[in-house]
Amino acid sequence: MKKLILKLASVFCTVVMLSNGIAVHAEESEKIILPSGKPLSWVQHELEETDKANTEENPLFASAAVGIFQGDEVLYTGYFGETDKENQIPADENSVYEWGSISKTLIWVSAMQLWEQGKLDLEKDVREYLPEGFFQYLSYDEPITMLNLMNHNAGWQETTRPIWETDENKILPLREELQRIEPEQIHHPGEVTAYSNYGAAVAGYVIECVSGMDYCDYVHQHIFELLGMEHTALNPAHSDNAFVYEQRKKMKSYSINTVYGIAIDLGNRLNYVPAYPAGAATGTLSDLMTYTQAFVNPAAPLFENPETQKILLSGTSFYGNSDIPSCCHGFWPEEYAVRTYGHNGGTTSGQSNMLFDPESGTGLVVMTNEPNGNWYLNYPQVFVFGALDAEKYTSGSPEKVKFDGYYVISRSTYRGMMKFIPYLSAISVESLGDTESIGNNVYAIRSEIEGWNQETAMLFSKKTYPDGNHGLEVSSMELIHDKFYLLKLCLFTIYMIIAIASVYLLRIRYKIKKAGRQSELTESSVMIAGQLARIVSFLTLLSVYVICMNCSGGIPLTAGKIISMIQIICMIICGISAILPYILNKNNKYNIPHTIGNLLCITAVLYFDMYRI
Repeated sequence: MKKLILKLASVFCTVVMLSNGIAVHAEESEKIILPSGKPLSWVQHELEETDKANTEENPLFASAAVGIFQGDEVLYTGYFGETDKENQIPADENSVYEWGSISKTLIWVSAMQLWEQGKLDLEKDVREYLPEGFFQYLSYDEPITMLNLMNHNAGWQETTRPIWETDENKILPLREELQRIEPEQIHHPGEVTAYSNYGAAVAGYVIECVSGMDYCDYVHQHIFELLGMEHTALNPAHSDNAFVYEQRKKMKSYSINTVYGIAIDLGNRLNYVPAYPAGAATGTLSDLMTYTQAFVNPAAPLFENPETQKILLSGTSFYGNSDIPSCCHGFWPEEYAVRTYGHNGGTTSGQSNMLFDPESGTGLVVMTNEPNGNWYLNYPQVFVFGALDAEKYTSGSPEKVKFDGYYVISRSTYRGMMKFIPYLSAISVESLGDTESIGNNVYAIRSEIEGWNQETAMLFSKKTYPDGNHGLEVSSMELIHDKFYLLKLCLFTIYMIIAIASVYLLRIRYKIKKAGRQSELTESSVMIAGQLARIVSFLTLLSVYVICMNCSGGIPLTAGKIISMIQIICMIICGISAILPYILNKNNKYNIPHTIGNLLCITAVLYFDMYRI
C-alpha cells in the first residue's frame, strides 16, 4: 500500500511538473513578439487550427513541417498531416523533404567561401575556371561572371532538354549533364534577369573546378559537417546520406483537389535532378533550420570572416534607382513589414521555403510534399514577418500609375520548338491589381491577403532595354513588354483553327464523295494532302507540349529530331499544296482560301520555331 501511494504521488508530481511546463511555455510564447507584431502564441494557434480543419473528408493539405526560430533558439516546430496517407504515416522529425531551389544557396555560400580565400573572383569570366570549350551555344562574347550567375542574368533561356531522370543508374556526371542540357543564350550577359537552373548548376561546377573537389563532397565538408547537418543529402540519387536515401523512399507526394475534397496520390515522385547543384538537396526540417540559423548568427559559422556573411547578404542588383535590393549574391530579399532574405524551391515532389530576418534573428522554414504547395507555404511568412505597406518607402501617399499592354515572362523558351509556350501565359499588368509609384522608378502592386482582412504589396521596377523596348523587373525574372503579342497570339490561334477546320473539311469531303457527288480531280488529292499536313503539324505541336509536361520538363533529343522532321515535311507538303492547285486548275474557287490556310500554317511553323530541335 505504501509503495502504491508513493507511485501515485510520483505520477501526480510528474503531471504537475508537466502541466507547469506547458503553462510556462504558453506564457513565454505570449511574450515572444515576432517581426509581424504578432505574438508567437497567435501564430502557433493559426498553424494548429488549420491542422485541425484538415480531415479525410475535407482535405486541405497533405503534410507540412514548419519551424520558427530566433537566433540560436528554436521557438516552434510543427509537423502536420501525413507523408503517406495510405499507410497513415504522419509527418515527424524523421520525414525528409526536397529543398528544390533552396539547394542553390549552397552554391552561393560555397562561392563566397572561395572568394574570401582569394580562390574565386566573382567578376572574372567563369570560362577561365571551366574546361576549354565548355559552352557550345553562346551567342555573345561578353564575359559571364559568377555575379551574373548569382543574379541570374547570364542571358540563357530555359533549356529544352529533360531536366529530370527517373532511373538513378542513368544519371550523368555533372559536366556531361551540363553540356547535354545547355540552352541557347538569347540575351547579352547582364541585360535581362531570367531565373536559370542551368546557370546555377554551372556555378556549382565552377566550385568543383576551383576547389578541386567533387561539388557534393565540397558542400558536405564545408557546410553540412561544419554545421552538424547529419540528415541531408545532396547528390542526385540521395546516395551520399544513407538515412535520407531510405527515408525519401517512404515519402509520397499529393495533389489536393479542394473542390472535390480529394487528395490525389502522386506516388513517391522520385525524379532525380542530374544538374544537382540547382535543386537536389533533401533532408529533415531540423537540418534546414540549422542551416538557416547560420545566416542570423553574428559569428557567421560558415565563413572565416563574419564580414563575408554581411557581403553575401548585400545587394548585387536593385529595384530601379533605389537602394532596395532585388538580389543579394543569389539570395532573394523579400519585403514584408521587415526585409527578409532566403530562397524557396519546388520539385515534382513538393515545395519548401526558408526566410530569415538578420536584424531580429527571426527565421521561418516550411517544407511540404505537394508540388503545388499548400496553405502552410503561403501564409505563415506573413504571420511571422508581417505584410508590406507600400507607404513604407514613401514620404506621402503613393501616386497611382497605370501600365498597359501584354508582357511575356523572361524565364521561358524563345528559340526552338517550345517557343510557343510563353505566348500561352502572357500577363496583362492591369489584371494584377492597383499599381502605385513609390519613387526611384519603383512600383508596388497592392493585393489583399485572403482570409486575413489585410493588404500587402509586391515591388517591381521598370527598365528599358538597348533596343528601346521596356520590361518590368520582379525579383528573379522580368516581364518583357511585347507590343505585337496579340498579333502573335492571333497567328497561333489561326494556326490552331485551320487545323481544326481541316478535320471538318476532310469529313465533309468524305461524305460528299461517299454520296457520289464529287468528281475525282487531281487538285483535290493535292488539297487533301495539304489539309492532312496542317492537322499533323498541329498534332505534332501538341505532342511537344505533352512531352514537355510529362517527360521530365523537356524534349529528348531523339524525339526532337523526329518532331523536327515531321514539321519540315508538313511545311513542304503545305507549300506544294498551296501552289500546285493553281497549276492544275487555276479557276477552282477554293484555291485562294486553301492557299491562305497553307501559307499561314507555314508562317506559324517558321515563326514559332516548330522545326528547330
